[in-house]
Amino acid sequence: MTFDIVFVFGLTLAALVLFALDRVRVDQVALAIPVVLLLGGILTPTEAVSGLSSRATVTVGSMLVLGLGLRKTGLVSAIGAWARTAPLGGKYARMFALCLICAFLSPFLMTTAVVLVFLPVFVALAEQAEEPASRYLMPLSFVSILGGTVTLMGTTTNLVVHGEAMKRGFDDLGMFSITPLGLICLAVGLLYLFTAGRVLLPRRFRPPDLSAKYDVRRFVTELHVPEDSPANGRSLAQLGWGERYGVTVLDIERGDQEITAPHGDRHIRPGDILYVQGSAERLLELARRQRLKTPRERKEHKLDVAGGRGRLVEVLVAPGSHLVGRTLRALNFGQRYDATVIAIQQHGVTVQERLAELSFRVGDLLLVRGTTSALQRLADDPGFVPMAEVKAETGKRPRARVAAAIMAGVVLSASFGVLDIMTAALTGVILMVFTRCVHVEEIYGEVEWLVIFVLAGLIPLGVALETTGAAELLASWVVTLTSPLGEIGLIAAFYLMTAVMTAVVSNAATAVMLTPVAIIAATQGGLNPYALLVAVMFGASASFVTPFGYQTNVMIYGPGGYRFMDFVKVGGPLNLLLLVTATIFIPIFWPS
Repeated sequence: MTFDIVFVFGLTLAALVLFALDRVRVDQVALAIPVVLLLGGILTPTEAVSGLSSRATVTVGSMLVLGLGLRKTGLVSAIGAWARTAPLGGKYARMFALCLICAFLSPFLMTTAVVLVFLPVFVALAEQAEEPASRYLMPLSFVSILGGTVTLMGTTTNLVVHGEAMKRGFDDLGMFSITPLGLICLAVGLLYLFTAGRVLLPRRFRPPDLSAKYDVRRFVTELHVPEDSPANGRSLAQLGWGERYGVTVLDIERGDQEITAPHGDRHIRPGDILYVQGSAERLLELARRQRLKTPRERKEHKLDVAGGRGRLVEVLVAPGSHLVGRTLRALNFGQRYDATVIAIQQHGVTVQERLAELSFRVGDLLLVRGTTSALQRLADDPGFVPMAEVKAETGKRPRARVAAAIMAGVVLSASFGVLDIMTAALTGVILMVFTRCVHVEEIYGEVEWLVIFVLAGLIPLGVALETTGAAELLASWVVTLTSPLGEIGLIAAFYLMTAVMTAVVSNAATAVMLTPVAIIAATQGGLNPYALLVAVMFGASASFVTPFGYQTNVMIYGPGGYRFMDFVKVGGPLNLLLLVTATIFIPIFWPS
């Protein structure tokens, strides 16, 4: 084993550990990898930046822009709005029909886009059926993931494996080459989720209202501003109570006027009644230092959930949101949206203090209070998903048919071999831009660039694994270990290894690292290379046993009130079923 191989293996292990610990952003780790390889003399400058020009990176980026165009024209939201009221039968028949719709859309849209649209629909469906959302959201995520495996463009993973395989001369996979296996896996998944899997789904009942769920009512205190208070005449921004005391001013009552979610430039006046949210200790300290008075006869100040001037809405932080990795203070959330965040849930843990300093992640739930117009602006932002219906203003670009026609052209031209997938996707992007289905500034501001940078950083690692001989060494170990089991054993080993890795690190990272190993192992083991490439594709998408291996699982984790072991209990048997299914059918469709 040479020094270069040891160096690459050590770097790969370090990257996997950092991905698993999630202490440093994934894209930061990914972008550091080619720099380390370049400084270590493992890669040339051209190889170090090869991820930026890779077919996989370009194709994935193009598909993200196409999906953005479909959302901006209102096509995707129109499907979601139709699904809310469509006559699809009773509660179980309706759920099954909606799962089929998600499974139909996922092969042609990014899986995350499908779940973003249907997440509020499934929550509303659970409420109508008087059942907990935990019985509905896991099937939504799992079925959407399985639907994405039906075509090459259905998931980032498929596009990555396909692009990396083409770079190495394996270009026989077409748009629908994996469709037969994908449909079989989808059928197995649906059968499981609506039989044994449904029995295993947890029942996590939500509290009767959002105030109770986030336990905020007991943290709201009424404070009167006397003539001698040092707060008089100063704005909320100047006072900085959030930074100093960790409290939030929810309302100001000034005579007959109620000021909901006041801005930082709002000045305090004598006689104001402030409704302040925070811990009891902090509120007492604030009242003492600012000489604020608590009335002897306190009147209950209810946080309205359904209507009125101030309304509570639960909002999900979506993939690609400008809030990810930032704080409320950095985003200037209150000024931008004219709304106030009064509590946050991260991975099921409620946070109510020092919210302005909290760094956000995909899947976080914000309890937001604001006027109807403020919440409309929030609903219009693609970085947030309201968990209750908020009537958004009508869009100014009713080009849904144009966007649908462009997307259909991309699919058909790639399917019939008129254009390869990358060229078709790039052409679609240009058409989306010039028909004004999506604006260039929206591409810069709203596309999930994290995925692009992760691929740009990790693809050179795949090159390093191959050029140093590390991939060949790893492949020989796998072939040797599975040789007693023959072809089926090698396919099962790669599927299982991929599924285990994708449960810990991102599926795109797993696909990039294992694609060159799969090709070399197939050559050494005398297998059809496409058999192992497809095993990596499907194994990387089989992320059902943890809530953090796939973004759609992260997105449903908070709204469903799930715990980590819920995914192990429901997703574990599904992973085993799909392992057996793939091991049986891959040799049939791609014989050696």
